[in-house]
Amino acid sequence: MTRPWLPAFALLALVGPASAAGPDLTLREALARGLERNLDLKLEELAVPLRGEDEAIAEAAFDPVLTAGAEARLDQTPTASATAREEADVRRRLGADAGLRQRFATGLEGRLAFETSRASGNSASDGLDPRYRSLLVLDLTQPLLKDRGGAVNRTGVELARQGALQARYRYLDRAQRLAEEVELAYYDLARARHVLACREESARLARELLAGNRAKFGAGVVPITEVHQAETALAAREELVILARQQVESLSTRLLDLLEIRRGDPLYGPVLATEPLPPPPGAVPGPEDALAAALAERPDLRERRLEVESRDLRLAFADNQLLPRLDLVATLGLNALSGERRSGAPANVHEGEYHDALGRLPEGDGYQWAAGVRLTYPLGNRAAEARLRQAGWEKRQALTGLKRLEGAAEHQVDRARVDVGRSLERIALAERFEALAATTLAEELERLQEGLSDSFRVLDLQDKLIDARVRKVAALADAHRGLASLYRAMGQNLKRHGIVAELGDKETSRDPFR
Repeated sequence: MTRPWLPAFALLALVGPASAAGPDLTLREALARGLERNLDLKLEELAVPLRGEDEAIAEAAFDPVLTAGAEARLDQTPTASATAREEADVRRRLGADAGLRQRFATGLEGRLAFETSRASGNSASDGLDPRYRSLLVLDLTQPLLKDRGGAVNRTGVELARQGALQARYRYLDRAQRLAEEVELAYYDLARARHVLACREESARLARELLAGNRAKFGAGVVPITEVHQAETALAAREELVILARQQVESLSTRLLDLLEIRRGDPLYGPVLATEPLPPPPGAVPGPEDALAAALAERPDLRERRLEVESRDLRLAFADNQLLPRLDLVATLGLNALSGERRSGAPANVHEGEYHDALGRLPEGDGYQWAAGVRLTYPLGNRAAEARLRQAGWEKRQALTGLKRLEGAAEHQVDRARVDVGRSLERIALAERFEALAATTLAEELERLQEGLSDSFRVLDLQDKLIDARVRKVAALADAHRGLASLYRAMGQNLKRHGIVAELGDKETSRDPFR
């Protein structure tokens, strides 16, 4: 039987507080904080010990039950018998009983009980008054068809155990999805910050060109149109700076929400500082390896496979419930009555105390036994047949859901690999375009110094260079986003960042997280 526990995550490498690495929040620190504090994940986390208690509840069906009771009774019945000494028969009885009842995994139900009583009355025919009686009885009922065997009777326990494992897999799946959300949001914010830097650089270039044109106009070298072109370009670029800053602030708010960073937190602010985007990823898992890992390690697939197993258990139980109930019943008991013949009294007159009844119980002077079978079978048995059909349809539903999820996992792996591959191609092209744009701009600036070019051409080439850098960082961010989605689709994104799930109970042999 498992004990209640709460899951947790740990980093394989040391990761300090979120601010330990300096002003920038690293990706691994963001992941660690999200897994630790995200409230949506906390809700899923609390479902794990909640479902874990179902097994203890199911196991409790086999716990022994203590029963006890006491009774006082008085019967007074009018009588017209000629032999009666009084006008009414009076009978008094005090009784008590205590016993243990238990159900076993084989289906056997047993009851061991001790009963004792004291009876008295005014009947002239009673030779023993008061009468003390003791009874020790063992009742056994063993199903022979329906509800027979450990597999059937422990179905509830197995379903509860699998339900607890499913809750753990759902939690781990939610954790992996949260990690993917955090990683994607982190890359989006890092990209937006880089784009903002590019837009600010573009505005700076326009500002420098405007200052130069104004000086040249004052010297009578260039016409006023050169100044106006630079001013127009600067206004347009400053607008792009504002839009880029807005994007940074919006994406920062999204990441703050995922990491549960609220007012008063040292990291709270309009913009969350992140590290620059890392270089392009190197090797990408091949299609066969990626799909094999997804089918083997994804927690949502594991949870669905457990659901199929649960449906198998329900189907087997429903099939057993079609059988008639045929019980073997047996009773064995010892009983004793207090009383010995009173000295000097007639043969039918006895006397005795309570301890006499207890003392004579082991002698076995009074005993009882019974054995037999009892058949119970509902005519038509429609309810059991309907439940069996339901279990069959539910099994088909579970299998269909599993196949659908396996297909979705395959498509997610393929789509993520395509995203990574195409993004890497875009990075290579963007780097070539950036190099060409930089060379062309440098040449055009030299022509401008020599009076062979104008502001329009320089501003146009500046825009092309900045756009190339923006496209490059967008492609780089998309490559890392695709890789994050790929490893999540494979069920390995936590492992990839050195984060392991500390889940499970060491006493549970089927625990998949040990």
